[in-house]
Amino acid sequence: MSLPPFFYQVFESLPRQGPGSVEVTTKAFSYLPPLPKDAAILDVGCGSGTQTRDLARLTDRTITAVDNHQPFLDAIDAWAAGTGLSGRVRTVCASMDALPFEKESFDLIWSEGAIFIIGFEQGLAAWKPFLKKGGHMVVSDAAWFEPNPPEELMQWWKTEGYIPATEEELAERVRKAGLRLVASFRLPEEGWWENYYVPMLARIAELRKDYGNDPAAVGIMDLLEHEAETYRKYKRWYGYTFFVMQKP
Repeated sequence: MSLPPFFYQVFESLPRQGPGSVEVTTKAFSYLPPLPKDAAILDVGCGSGTQTRDLARLTDRTITAVDNHQPFLDAIDAWAAGTGLSGRVRTVCASMDALPFEKESFDLIWSEGAIFIIGFEQGLAAWKPFLKKGGHMVVSDAAWFEPNPPEELMQWWKTEGYIPATEEELAERVRKAGLRLVASFRLPEEGWWENYYVPMLARIAELRKDYGNDPAAVGIMDLLEHEAETYRKYKRWYGYTFFVMQKP
């Protein structure tokens, strides 16, 4: 999925490239049994690695962080080198729908707010083969929280090119993928607003000073501001749900 260069200019300096929080990463990890001593973890669509860092604090197992934007991975590499973790945190530049790994290579596959890029069902199907038998997968994806969303909200999602499913539908897709649902829970509002939209909107305000006369840049900034306003207005109807799953 190719994005305009200015899109990355907005997000490269942000602490997160999507909604989330240390607390929810920790909560999701708490549902997992103790990992084997030689366990390997895969973080798919890692961005600049906020959750990668959280995982590195939660466990001393090896972590492979994958993204298709090398500057994000460079930030992780610099952090790992600066904290003495280069020996167990490595990065790979690759597309999430064409992962360059051997089958059944990982004990845990993790992906926060990125599976929408290829779709929930497609992501589970694409990543499951890389999971060892008995291994776990943790993903978060957009879901409807209430029925009958307003038409304006539905139209916005259609323009985004991704229509959420209900949490019940997503849970059924987990089962159809041949995975056992261990737990699911919602990302709280602060994971969206304080941790994601507030920094993003502040960054946009800075960029408008230099790019306010660039139509392409203004178009991207307007779309991102509209996304934040859509969440502010309609957050009761949708959000992210985390799914903790196990491969039999």
